[in-house]
Amino acid sequence: MVNRSLKLEDAVEPAGLMLQAILSALNDTELPSPQLERLQSDIDSIDVVRTWTWPYPDLPGLLAEKLRVRPAHKFYSDHGGNKPGKLFDEAARRVSLGQSKVAVVTGGEALASCQYRQRCLVEKWLTE
Repeated sequence: MVNRSLKLEDAVEPAGLMLQAILSALNDTELPSPQLERLQSDIDSIDVVRTWTWPYPDLPGLLAEKLRVRPAHKFYSDHGGNKPGKLFDEAARRVSLGQSKVAVVTGGEALASCQYRQRCLVEKWLTE
């Protein structure tokens, strides 16, 4: 998901962007409602690439809570350019071995929202 709005009220933190992306991916399946709900409830693995712009102590846990799932596997990676591919590979391996049924691998940043928010605060401070 990309948030292109430059309005402060539209700023979305990384967790919100990730949640939107996961829900959008689920909806892209075009499954009927009961099967879509089952697919979501079958999420048993959540891997998240660590964010730079927003501190989260347990982002996989937060996403699981928002999705109303209880994954057996949750992992919040270190920083690194190789992490998305590594997490995807590990999730695919768990699925292929029958250790996971539905795995989510996600990541996201909100640098533009952070920069815009900071600029608005500075502009407000300079005009007061």
